Amino acid sequence: KKTKMKNLFTFIMVMLVSIGYSQSESKFYLGVGLGLATTGGDISSDNNYGTGLNLNFLNLGYRFNDTWGLTANLGSAGHAIDDSEAALGIGVFSIGPMISFSVSDNMTWDFKPQYAPSMKGKYAGDDAGIFGDLTLSGNAFVIGNSLVFGDGSKGFDFSLDIDYLTGKFDEVSGFGVSIDDDSKYNSFRLGVGIRYNF
Repeated sequence: KKTKMKNLFTFIMVMLVSIGYSQSESKFYLGVGLGLATTGGDISSDNNYGTGLNLNFLNLGYRFNDTWGLTANLGSAGHAIDDSEAALGIGVFSIGPMISFSVSDNMTWDFKPQYAPSMKGKYAGDDAGIFGDLTLSGNAFVIGNSLVFGDGSKGFDFSLDIDYLTGKFDEVSGFGVSIDDDSKYNSFRLGVGIRYNF
């Protein structure tokens, strides 16, 4: 019985090691980004929101092989309201697959369609007034694209990021109450990023 268990353990270890070698090209990366974000949809038509700053606080990915992987992102865009000392900040957490295409030896195109189960909006600034107590909640989809400059080996790579986010805020909460909402929010986001491949 001990021999069978030992053989089973050896078989499992050999399989795990062989899988590890077969995926030796896999990469894990962690990065950040900075850029501009436009506004569109009901959110923009209701108020005069300007193009704002987009911060990608967390950009991580794991590659199963040269083509397939997973990505997760946490970012925030701030949109100033015209002729006002107030702004709307929108935070988004999104996850999804990553499909990579080799453009050249030192350039890759990462296509990253993602679902954002959490999208939050918050007003801030001297003129926010009572709106500062409100929180917008919803979800979104992101069509993400990154042109990655680098050979993908361990170390730093740089990216040009072009994303389109479309979603809806379906709830507004504050003052101890929560009401249904149906405000669409669309945003083109153009920026640059830096990532470290482990």
